Amino acid sequence: MSSLRLLTTAPTSDDFTPLQEHQQQTPSTFFGAKPVLYVHHAGLTISASKSKLQSDDLFAKFSSEPEGAIEDDVLVKDVEAWVNSENLILFQKAPSPVGVSIPYPSIALHGITKKNGVEALLTNLSLNDAETVNADEDIDVLELILLPPSHDADAPQFSYIQEIFAAMNTCADLHPDPDDDEGGAPDLSAPGATGWITADNMDEFVDEDGNFKGGMIIDGEELGPGAGTVRPREGYEEESTTNGVNGHEEKYRRTG
Repeated sequence: MSSLRLLTTAPTSDDFTPLQEHQQQTPSTFFGAKPVLYVHHAGLTISASKSKLQSDDLFAKFSSEPEGAIEDDVLVKDVEAWVNSENLILFQKAPSPVGVSIPYPSIALHGITKKNGVEALLTNLSLNDAETVNADEDIDVLELILLPPSHDADAPQFSYIQEIFAAMNTCADLHPDPDDDEGGAPDLSAPGATGWITADNMDEFVDEDGNFKGGMIIDGEELGPGAGTVRPREGYEEESTTNGVNGHEEKYRRTG
C-alpha cells in the first residue's frame, strides 16, 4: 500500500502557519501546531507517463490531456503545489477537485532539470509503503516533471521551480531517514561518501574506463555494480541536475 494520501478538498492558507510568522515567534508547543507553509504556487503543469499515472489509484484521478507527439506522455494542468513542513501537496481544482498528499520519505529523488528548454522539477515518487518493500525489484516509482505556469521557452522565466526545489530541500531535511544512523560510521574516503561527486573531482573516483574505483558509498552503504548510472525516461535534455534529497548530482539526456 502506498503512503500517499488522497485529498478531495483543496488546502487553504488557513491550514498552515506562514513561514515568516513561524520564524518570528517561538511556539508554546510543537504538538498540534499547523504545518509551516514554505512555498505555494498555482497554475503549474505536471508532465508524466499516462500509463504510469493510470497505474496508480490516486494519480489516475487527475484530469490530463495528451502532450505533443509523444504518445504515452500527458499533461496535468492547473496544479497547485503546497510545500509545507509535513508533506508536499499537489492539487487540481478542476474539472473535479482532487489532490495527493506526499510524505517526504516517499520522494525518492527531486532535482532541477530542463524540458523543452524550460527549467522544471523532476520528482521520483515511491508508490510503495517503505515498510513492506523487501527487494529493489518490488519498488514502484512514478516520475513527474513539474513545469512552471508559463512553460514556453520563449516566455519570461521566473523563480517558481527554484523556490519549490529549495523549499523541498528544507522540508526533506525535517524528515531524515531513520536508517541513516544504523550501521556505524561510513568510510568517508569511499566514492560518494560525502554525497558530492562532481565534474571537478570525478577523476578521484573513476578509472580510465569510467568505472568507480572500489565500492560506491551512498548514505553509508556500499552500492553494487552499476551504481551511479542513471537510466532516464526518453525525451529529456542533458542537464546537470542536483538531487535535492541526498545531494548527488545526476544527468538526464534527451534521446529523441
